Amino acid sequence: MTKHFFLLILLGLSFNTFAQTPKPATPPTDLNQFFHPAKWRNIGPFRGGRSVAVSGVVGDPATYYMGTTGGGLWKTDDMGIIWSNISDGFFQTGSVGAVAVSESDPNVVYVGMGEHAVRGVMTHHGDGIYKSTDAGKTWKKLGLDQSQHIARIIIHPSNPDIAWAAVQGALYSSSKQRGIYKTTDGGATWKSVLFVDEKTGCGEISIDHNNPRILYAAMWEYGRLPWKVISGGPGSGLYKSADGGESWQKMETGLPKEMGKMSVAVCRSNSEKVYALIESDSEKEAGGLFVSGNGGKNWSRVSDDHRLVQRAWYYIEMFPDPKNENTVYVLSAPMLRSEDGGKTWEVMSGPHGDYHDMWINPRNSKNFVIADDGGAGITFNYGKSWSSQANMPTAQLYRINVDNQFPYRIYAGQQDNTSVVIAHRELGGYGISTASWEASAGGESAFLAFDPDNPRYVLGGSYLGTIEVLDTKAKAGTNIMAAPIQYLARDAKDMKYRYNWNAPIIWSRHEPNTYYHAAQVLLKTQDMGKTWKEVSPDLTRNEKEKQGKGGGPYTNEAVGAENYGTISYVVESPHEKGVIWTGSDDGLVQLTTDGGQNWKNVTPAGLQECLINAIEVSPHDKATAYIATTRYKFNDHAPGIYKTTDYGKTWTKITNGLPANAFTRVVREDEVRRDLLIAGTEIGMFLSWDGGKNWQPFQLNLPITPITDLKIHKGDLIAATSGRSFWIFDDMNLLRSFKKDQSGFFAIAPEPAYLANGGSPLNSSDENFKGMGSTEGVNPANGVVLYYHLPEEIKDGELKMEIRDSEGNLVRTFSSKPDASFQEWDGGPSAEPVLSAKKGLNRFVWNMRYPTMAGIPNVYYEASFSGHKASPGKYVVKLMQGDKTVETTAEILSNPLYSVSADDYQNYHRFMQAAEAELHQMHLMVNELYAKKTQLEELLAALPVGDAFKMLKTDGEALAKKITAWDEEMVQRKSKAYDDVENFPNKFTAEYIFLINMTESDLPRVNQPSLDRKAELDAQWAGLKMRGRELLDKDLPALNEKLWKAGIGGVWKK
Repeated sequence: MTKHFFLLILLGLSFNTFAQTPKPATPPTDLNQFFHPAKWRNIGPFRGGRSVAVSGVVGDPATYYMGTTGGGLWKTDDMGIIWSNISDGFFQTGSVGAVAVSESDPNVVYVGMGEHAVRGVMTHHGDGIYKSTDAGKTWKKLGLDQSQHIARIIIHPSNPDIAWAAVQGALYSSSKQRGIYKTTDGGATWKSVLFVDEKTGCGEISIDHNNPRILYAAMWEYGRLPWKVISGGPGSGLYKSADGGESWQKMETGLPKEMGKMSVAVCRSNSEKVYALIESDSEKEAGGLFVSGNGGKNWSRVSDDHRLVQRAWYYIEMFPDPKNENTVYVLSAPMLRSEDGGKTWEVMSGPHGDYHDMWINPRNSKNFVIADDGGAGITFNYGKSWSSQANMPTAQLYRINVDNQFPYRIYAGQQDNTSVVIAHRELGGYGISTASWEASAGGESAFLAFDPDNPRYVLGGSYLGTIEVLDTKAKAGTNIMAAPIQYLARDAKDMKYRYNWNAPIIWSRHEPNTYYHAAQVLLKTQDMGKTWKEVSPDLTRNEKEKQGKGGGPYTNEAVGAENYGTISYVVESPHEKGVIWTGSDDGLVQLTTDGGQNWKNVTPAGLQECLINAIEVSPHDKATAYIATTRYKFNDHAPGIYKTTDYGKTWTKITNGLPANAFTRVVREDEVRRDLLIAGTEIGMFLSWDGGKNWQPFQLNLPITPITDLKIHKGDLIAATSGRSFWIFDDMNLLRSFKKDQSGFFAIAPEPAYLANGGSPLNSSDENFKGMGSTEGVNPANGVVLYYHLPEEIKDGELKMEIRDSEGNLVRTFSSKPDASFQEWDGGPSAEPVLSAKKGLNRFVWNMRYPTMAGIPNVYYEASFSGHKASPGKYVVKLMQGDKTVETTAEILSNPLYSVSADDYQNYHRFMQAAEAELHQMHLMVNELYAKKTQLEELLAALPVGDAFKMLKTDGEALAKKITAWDEEMVQRKSKAYDDVENFPNKFTAEYIFLINMTESDLPRVNQPSLDRKAELDAQWAGLKMRGRELLDKDLPALNEKLWKAGIGGVWKK
């Protein structure tokens, strides 16, 4: 009986397995490939974010490298005037902890990934070591994949194949890949040469350039918990090697017993002199700067200045002058320099503050580069002046908010800076410059809240609960802290209100003049902060054992970043008054449906302790919400997105397709297409079409950088990043229109385009454009952006596009074939844009203008030949390929800042269309007559000598002279360069096109003088046109008849 039953089970299993075997699924569309023509654009701000790694190049004082936290590796070859990213497309993580350039071969560059100044917020792990052998043009991954944080790489002075890596190791857990690693084969293999334990990594390593067998290392026992930074312990120590790192001896004589983070450096000018900057027990004041005069055998403390060791885990960086053993720099919140071996110190001026790394030119020690919380700064005069940091789009940004102005503005806190508000486009400019952004309320870690329709008053916070309301018109603010208590250095359990570093502040769309500010309880004000009331109990786990000192064992850290048991996110339902969701940094989700009178814990069942980083209420369903969770502070990098459709009663984890290491920070649902989700992770952007059941990468040209927040607004997808400032994807309609099974020949309805002045590199469709400017942000395309799909590349045929207005009148035509007759010259019209005819998705931007007017070859006009801009309204776009035709509709919107009526637009269009048509015909007539005259002169020069042709030659010369006289009234052919227009009198067509250009305006209104001038010029043109027609229709045919009778042939060129 049992055997038969068992057999039946086996048969049943086999049958079911066979019956349920699915058919091979059609692989999902590669979104990055399909949408390749579409581009993200970086808008800035160009205000540098944190850098902890820099290097110069020996022998090349113009070239420097900057490693940023989250933003990759950058290089300048012009002393810091322009910085360019050189890691995009190669590096798989964004934070650089170390960069080293070989002195013997500057083409060799090693980069260690993972920030070494380990903040609890905005710190990012790495994925090992990269190497370039062509000065950063290309890169190769070398290994140490599990290192997470690399503090320093040093290269042998004469052999770039030998290098040492100081690996700090995992921040939030113990790990084996720590300590010092050495390569002797250019990074192909790495050997562990100093390992203390799984909690201790290497924080610094220094080489004796006079004897590279000698190395010094500072080993650091360190780590973090979500609520505490750990800096120091029995694993910390100073070590020396005399055999190239193969063996190490611990140095102890004269050094403190308790050791935290340390820096060690041997003097290049005196190999016996070694400095060590040591964190020790701050209560005993045992730390400071130590020096050895005998290669590390004995040590003595030379300075106990607190400035040298304050906030040790974040700083402790020290660098001797390579030419002067008594000059030494210590980098801390200020940058300090001693010129007497560390006895006394001066505070140096610098480009920012909070300093982390330094490279001093060994050939000229007045030239050095520093890394700080604002980027990199270069000096050539001993630190008296510095290169700019206002040319780096490497800001680390927190939460996004937006207003409804035009252009709309984006708000966020920028780590290590002020908060910032920046326009999504700059009117009247080619890019988004510093004129389009400014500081806003609060500080670096601010949430910013305001009425989006009237954002005069902005509430912004900073760490430890500080908050202000900024009157943006008065440029002045009022502090409105709920309980103005000094929380610095206080245990979290002793705080009245425990605020997250990035404490939420939101504006209520349902209650007028109402704002919420979150601590461990939710606070509410309805009078701009004059009064606050608690509208919730403690909405966190409130575990007191996790609310002690923020740092230890030797240095406390209580600036607010380690506060735990705090509300990390608050969102009000867009559908219902009184419905508010909160998430905490210890993993609780809470919900009220009555404005805070009652709360319910709706945390997903079984959810581990984690950070609830974002909550999204579906714009389509009031009961549906999403949460983005992360456990990276437990060294768990798995993604965690959950969805509820019943107000949190039940939840479903929706992470299928997300990489195992892509821990999630934010998820948003499109406001138009239901179930279209976008997720921002530590390693990039992902998209789901089906409400999160399946995810796909959606990176395009967006660099690999941590995504900290997302916002969908007015058809745009806005991304805040930790290290690459703001990026915008302007083409949400492209995603909304996507159908996975759609193929063949089709066009996608473009997003409405505003009439606005200004330019953009996105006005063309360069597939290689990276979406970045070198000194300013990128504007959106200033035109109608059209996307169309071709099933195959058009090689022999032609793709045509017609654009017509709502009445069917032809506005513009384009082709995939360039105009073979077009010639380019200074002061002439531009070539017509050409339609892309590649297989797949293609992009084309109609600049909203009517056809370009004809020019006069080789004649310089100080003028624009572009047709005028079309008026607001709807337009039909027709694409034709052979006998196949597809259509879509485009819409041009009036600029809300323009006070222009429909009649103004109509009158303007009527005037400009008529004038442009006339000028176009003038130039065609000029060009035709000039071509005929040129042929006529060539023909006359070739006439045989003799009386038989004398009269014919006389008649021909007379006609050529007559054409020349007419031509000289029409055009100034002596004008061939820019300033010629100031030297030679302008002729009739120059006057006419000047009228056109002076009537064209961003605010299109035709004034009476333009009407009067046109009437005057039209009267002149009537006479000139009649003479031109007489030449073409009467004089030339008459001469041609004589030429044909003489057997010469006629003048036929046009």
